[in-house]
Order: sequence, then C-alpha cells, then structure tokens
Amino acid sequence: MTYRRSLAATAVLLGFALSGCQPVAGPRTVGSPATAVPSPSSSELSAIIQTAVEDRNGTALDVPPEPHLSDAQSTAAYRAKRERDLPVVARSKAGFKSMGFWYTDFSTTITVESIEVAGSEASVHFKELTEEHQASAANGPSNVPSGYSLPQTALFRASADGWQLDSITASVHGGGLPMSVVE
Repeated sequence: MTYRRSLAATAVLLGFALSGCQPVAGPRTVGSPATAVPSPSSSELSAIIQTAVEDRNGTALDVPPEPHLSDAQSTAAYRAKRERDLPVVARSKAGFKSMGFWYTDFSTTITVESIEVAGSEASVHFKELTEEHQASAANGPSNVPSGYSLPQTALFRASADGWQLDSITASVHGGGLPMSVVE
C-alpha cells in the first residue's frame, strides 16, 4: 500500500514538474510569421479615417465628389454599409433642399484619441471636427459655417494587404447627428 501511495505521489509531482515546462500562452500572430501583418501606425490609420470621413461627408454636398478611399483600404462589410447608407443620405439631402437649403462645402479634421490593437483587430477612438457651409434659395451661399464635433470609433481588421477599415460608429446616438452619419 505504501508503495502505491509513493508511486501515485511521484506521478503527481512529475505531472506538476512537467506542466511548468509548457510554453506560456500568449497572443497568437495572424498567419505564419512570414505573412503576419505588422502593427498599424497611427499615421496610417489616421489617414484612412480622414479619407473615409471626408468621403462620407461629401455625400451630403449638393454635388458630391468622387470617393477617395480605395477598396484595398476597407473591408467588403464597410463598403456594403456605405452603399446602404447612400439612399438614406440622399433622402435627407432632398428633404433639406426642398426647404431651400443645401451644403456647398466642408472641412474636416480628425484627432486620434487612442488606438488599441488586439491581434488582427485595431480600434481607433477619434474625434471629428467638421465645418460646413450652406446655401439657401433665399440668400445664396453663406460665409458663416456651421459645425459639429463628434466622437467616433473606427474598427480595423488585418488582411494580407494590410489594415482595412471595417466600420466607423458614432459614440453618441439619436437625434442631432450630421446628415451624412447613418446609424
């Protein structure tokens, strides 16, 4: 009986000793080390966000410019949502114009507040400051801009081509959002 207890105790101690030899669990890289996507730079993500927000804001103009965000910089999910948003913005814009008003131009500044990277995803918390100029049927173009500041979060996903924008969501919800922001 003592022999069996000694054997069992030895097996337990050997198990504990061997468990200490296991590699420590840690974050996994996406793909093999040769194809892993490097961590994104703040300037890279900021430039993509700036372009995406300017493209979005351009949809509210009376004569929208062509988008500048390339397909390689965004996921299919992001592009599909923007396509779903366009008719909503067009209806809002038509309603605004039917009251005799329209937007003629805008300027946007993006300020990145924080970036969190976890494996193949990155979240960027940023603030958008946009000034817009309007025109009216009664008075023509206005020299006085209207503006807003809107905190938002952009989600990026790593791909073989680099980091791609997957979504931009406002941190505030409900009424008072700019015409170009569709929830």
